[in-house]
Amino acid sequence: MNSNPGNPGPIRSDDAKEIVRQATDIVDLAGSYLQLRRQGRGYVSLCPWHDDSKPSLQINPERQSFKCWPCDIGGDVFSFLMRMENLDFREALEQLADRAGIDLAPAHAGPRAEPGSPGDKKTLLAAMAWAEERYHQCLQEAQHAQPARDYLVERGVSAESINRFRIGFAPTGWDWLLKQGPSAGYSPAVLERVNLIASRQSGDGWYDQFRGRLLFPIRDVRSRPVAIGGRVLPELAKREQRDGYTPAKYVNSSETPVYSKSNTLYALDQARDAIAKKDELVVVEGYTDVIACHQAGVQNVVACCGTAMGEGHLKLVRRFTDRLVLVLDGDEAGRKRASELLKMFIAYPIDLRILTLPDGLDPCDFVASHGGDKFADLVSRAPDALEHELQSVTDGMVLSADNTHAASRAVEQVLTTLAKTNAALGEADSTAVLREQSVVGRLSRHFHLPEENLRGRLRDLRRAASQKPLVAPAYNVEPEQPVARRQRASELPVWEREALELMLADQAFAQRLIEELGEIDFSSASARELFVLFRRVAESGPATYDRLMLALEPHRQTLLVELDEMGSARAKSNPEQRLKDLLQSRDRRQEGAERGQRISAVQKGELREGEADEAVAALFASRKRREAGSPSTDG
Repeated sequence: MNSNPGNPGPIRSDDAKEIVRQATDIVDLAGSYLQLRRQGRGYVSLCPWHDDSKPSLQINPERQSFKCWPCDIGGDVFSFLMRMENLDFREALEQLADRAGIDLAPAHAGPRAEPGSPGDKKTLLAAMAWAEERYHQCLQEAQHAQPARDYLVERGVSAESINRFRIGFAPTGWDWLLKQGPSAGYSPAVLERVNLIASRQSGDGWYDQFRGRLLFPIRDVRSRPVAIGGRVLPELAKREQRDGYTPAKYVNSSETPVYSKSNTLYALDQARDAIAKKDELVVVEGYTDVIACHQAGVQNVVACCGTAMGEGHLKLVRRFTDRLVLVLDGDEAGRKRASELLKMFIAYPIDLRILTLPDGLDPCDFVASHGGDKFADLVSRAPDALEHELQSVTDGMVLSADNTHAASRAVEQVLTTLAKTNAALGEADSTAVLREQSVVGRLSRHFHLPEENLRGRLRDLRRAASQKPLVAPAYNVEPEQPVARRQRASELPVWEREALELMLADQAFAQRLIEELGEIDFSSASARELFVLFRRVAESGPATYDRLMLALEPHRQTLLVELDEMGSARAKSNPEQRLKDLLQSRDRRQEGAERGQRISAVQKGELREGEADEAVAALFASRKRREAGSPSTDG
């Protein structure tokens, strides 16, 4: 339901940002995360983004903005939530809209689904939350769930973990959940859309997708249930075996409108705080591995959901950290997967490390026998993907005259991976170049081979790769464009900072400066971009602070907040005199440039007869005015 009576229908995307921002008080929002203290006309708090010993985060209720000067970050309610929750803008917009009771139109064009229908995302999410609760209650209370409870005790899963991860149980019946749907308000079409039930092959009715299984709810980063992973129980599996049929060990939800396995990590919502503290994320292979690690105190651990780590996962990981440790099985499949991951290590600007546990143990068994501290120690010493690959291909080999062929094969394998990966990437950016230099240098040191020889071989392999049709990699890597360091307000040229502060301070000043100044007056790219923004916003109305903030992308808001705060500190100065001084300074600067051009033209003899005399006369007149101290009237 839309809480805004003036907007009975869903809010369109072009209006949503302003309406949601107006409906959200940054003091209330920040106060839901932080302990705020009143200071003057604003509030302060310890900054959550650095090790703050004194309140450095400032909340401005009048401007509805925040600023941390040590971190050099600031913005509005959207950028605050994006930083606190590691969300993209659309996710922050939706979350704040939900918080304010505002009904948003779909992000993509098209007819809007009716509430309660299979096409309505809110209905699908509600159905998943309902199913999670029903299955969880079944595990805890139903008599026929005893095999599941016994299995969890056997695996060492505590009651606290059962509740925390909302583990459930699906009875063996074919329609246990299906029959409960209508009374809860969920039609078979809705339940089928989120893969909780499936249509019978005969086309006559439906049946429960999960039967006789221990269930692990899969949640998104906002802790909303979006899918389920179901593990068969050994006791029940024996009953189901017949005529050569053996039930699959795991049954996972298929992709739905609310779930993409390539962009979801199990327990990420539970692990996010620990990830932030350690600045590291650990990925294991199984749901019970995750739970065992969390129970043992290693809580920055997640798992993929029935698929291998790919591009979507890496993008998700990089919202939280740049250090990723993958824990793989020590079998042949694990070694093969480690070799494939080397391509990701080369292609992506991420610190990718690989850990293979000793004795072929999985994390659940290792933690049970050795404890969480030992596991955390191995994680901290995990080699990066290249070092892991070198250890794997050399397998403890000592370089000698007898094994040069094995060493060459190992070098060739790594160089081929490097050449193919960069060929798939296209033109390498500075990050890729540095990564390549590091890899080649390490190969040289590891195998005692001249670096020039390795680079020559790499060029040959790359040339050969470029002449062959490229097979698209399993992940489509887009090289990151180097991001220029953002310029702080204090680093702007003084005249340009003064101009922008005056434009923020007074609408009449802003309009006058928009009319009198041009982009050429700003040498700083950051200041020039803000001036252009002022001019663009002013074309459709007053260039107010609020409208400027709405027009800026969240990551570009910090400079505007800084300028506003610095300008507010100088509010008692004479703004009219500041404006007059600013424009006179601009006039003197222009006159100086014109005088220099005249002198250069006279010296080079570039003027026609008569023009030189006029130029010299103008120079003398200009000098006389400067000596008299009068302002220029020269056009």
